[in-house]
Amino acid sequence: MSVFDDVQIAISSINEKHTGTPRIGVVLGSGLGAFAECVDNATVIPYSEIPGFLTSGVVGHAGNLLLGCVGGVEVAVMSGRVHYYEGHSMQKV
Repeated sequence: MSVFDDVQIAISSINEKHTGTPRIGVVLGSGLGAFAECVDNATVIPYSEIPGFLTSGVVGHAGNLLLGCVGGVEVAVMSGRVHYYEGHSMQKV
């Protein structure tokens, strides 16, 4: 299976849980987790529930995709992320 196919499967899974269309994507890392609390009407999807998504083992990286609004703008917020040094390939990261 190709990376494109993996992404399409992940998108389908996310679309089953949330119907909006984010205009902005934000990736949070260490020290930025509190921003997730600013997302209004958030649909929270743990990375573990998204096919093909990896989960981070780094403290402070929640491992959730939040879909909602900030300041009236639809956003997709990755609360935490995986890292190359965690043993993942660059393609997966």
